[in-house]
Amino acid sequence: MATRDVVNWAGGGRYNVETGRRDAFQPANIIDLPGPSISVKDSIAIFSKRNLSVTDMVYLLGGHTVGESQCIFFKDRLYNYKNTGGPDPTIDDPFFLNDLQTQCPEDSGDENTVFLDQNRMSSFIVDNSFHRQISRQRGILEIDQQLAVDPLTKDLVSNVVFRSDFGFKFGQAMIKMGRIQVLTGSLGEIRSTCAAVN
Repeated sequence: MATRDVVNWAGGGRYNVETGRRDAFQPANIIDLPGPSISVKDSIAIFSKRNLSVTDMVYLLGGHTVGESQCIFFKDRLYNYKNTGGPDPTIDDPFFLNDLQTQCPEDSGDENTVFLDQNRMSSFIVDNSFHRQISRQRGILEIDQQLAVDPLTKDLVSNVVFRSDFGFKFGQAMIKMGRIQVLTGSLGEIRSTCAAVN
């Protein structure tokens, strides 16, 4: 519910959150998220295993419309992409590349952060600006940029850019994601402190 409220507060609209779930018996330190350099094909496979469509994936990754990434998660794209000795060729704007290299120096700054949505007027707003930015080759994480150029997703990204219902579609995808591995009955617990197992 907290995520829903923050999304709503940041302009993304309100969506219903299904309640009545239990928490796992182990702490949430086992994170099962695709890495920042995963291929679109592999990302689709991971989302599909959880009954999320390619469209759901494109909207959920659009959650990067708010937030930041530490340089360590994408710095290889700036200096030695896939051991080529040069930057990722999808970063085709030399000014953009220089800006990122300034924020993320090659030999330091791994913990420096960069907005995932490069529209600085929209970095705290849940909207389709992220999709507009990756369509302009201004993605930060490799998976984000690949969404806009991979044949499996580029048409979906283009569609999102020109739609005005991002908040609604994002909310629908969040509802579907909330149905993944739901714990009920004896499969989980009601925690007395949310951040700790009873």
